[in-house]
Amino acid sequence: MIPEIISSAELEELNSRVLFLTKNNGKRIAFYEYGDKSGVPVIFCHGTGSHIHVMLLHNAAKRLGYRIIVPDRPGVGLSDFEPKRKILDGADDISALANHLGIGRFGVMGISGGGPTLLACAYKLAERLMFVVDLAGAVPLYTDPAALKQLGSVDRLYAKLGAHMPLWLFQIPFALLGLQQKALKSPKAFAGMMRSSMCKADMALFDMPEMQYLFMRDFQELFRQGARGPALDAQLIYLPWEFDIRRIHTHVDIRQGSEDRWVPPCFSQYLAKALPDATLTMIPGQGHFYHMAYADDTLKTLKTKTFL
Repeated sequence: MIPEIISSAELEELNSRVLFLTKNNGKRIAFYEYGDKSGVPVIFCHGTGSHIHVMLLHNAAKRLGYRIIVPDRPGVGLSDFEPKRKILDGADDISALANHLGIGRFGVMGISGGGPTLLACAYKLAERLMFVVDLAGAVPLYTDPAALKQLGSVDRLYAKLGAHMPLWLFQIPFALLGLQQKALKSPKAFAGMMRSSMCKADMALFDMPEMQYLFMRDFQELFRQGARGPALDAQLIYLPWEFDIRRIHTHVDIRQGSEDRWVPPCFSQYLAKALPDATLTMIPGQGHFYHMAYADDTLKTLKTKTFL
């Protein structure tokens, strides 16, 4: 298989198509649409980053008939910061976005740091969901010493800091990611900063200049408003969640690369055991970005296993 990575020109064109939802509290959510506008609606919960990495699904979604809708979480990209938000608020935002677009039922997908919002939707919006697909999403396991040992060194450090620091203090070390993005002038250098969190399969993807550029732009959008929003978005993952995932009764399809170091297999295995109704598919030899770079495989599996 050959990964499908979009060009920098296509990325910037898609990035220019920003749309907004103004919520009842006056705050705006920025969102983007990829794929087939008349296709099966899928609201995507992006990872720790922004909407940019979800662009990798664009061309496959056009071919396979999926409408991918990607809101940036509060404080990320052009979405307004909301200092008191909780994980379950993300489900309310997604419900409001679907209402805004006139969508009754829809699927949800999410990767990595989008896991909490994805599972909040499964917990709170079950009657509206056509399917729930977790692509190596984060789970409430970041205070478990054995699980932390499976993370790359950078992720392990931030998990430890985020679980014990108040937000005003945590945003200082978290801001280093944004500063490094600005200091490292080339996409290749910025991608190289994250190599401790990459398995061999992810390293091979990040040897591609287009992937390096996409990753750099993803973090530029993440820190567009500074570090406060991204720090809170990350910290909510590390702190105790305000709902019990064992009370989710919607079926969740979990897909996990066996060599993933960003969200290691033990996280998805924990989720599969904790959920009353879940299916775990391990993808041999693959890492974290397989699900996005090999979008045809991800979406074809979705269509055959959960939609038809």
